[in-house]
Amino acid sequence: MGETRGKRFRFLYRQSEGTIDRRQFWLASWPPLAIMLALTLIWIVVMPRQARDLSHEALIDWGVAATYAYLLVYVFALFLCAVAEYFVWAKRFADRGRPQAFAGLALFALFLAGAAHWYQPRSEGTMPDWLTWAFDALALGVLAWTIAELGFGESERR
Repeated sequence: MGETRGKRFRFLYRQSEGTIDRRQFWLASWPPLAIMLALTLIWIVVMPRQARDLSHEALIDWGVAATYAYLLVYVFALFLCAVAEYFVWAKRFADRGRPQAFAGLALFALFLAGAAHWYQPRSEGTMPDWLTWAFDALALGVLAWTIAELGFGESERR
């Protein structure tokens, strides 16, 4: 039974070949999404809220080191979960009769929006604040289309 579970895991999360129906899409999508959500909630709780003032703080702060060590693990896990979602979405797009390359659109848009939020405060005024909202709107629009297409569309397998 363990070998069957391993083959199923490999099929769902590590290869783009094949197709899955709407029910399998929902069942296969929730584990990586739940992991991403849980890790993101932890990051929201532990993320630094202000710049450090080294004139009043120790140079080495183990709490800050632990926070940024978590950030490294969080980003790595986020990428792994995104790759797993990509493969699930690619199979579902194939089932819908659409190009599998569409599977990367929502993920790319979300990561681009995240990059905009990271860059904007560091841009020294060259990137207007409203532009981050435009990236967010674009990412949410693409994500909504992807969910509607994959989660609610009928199979078009021949």
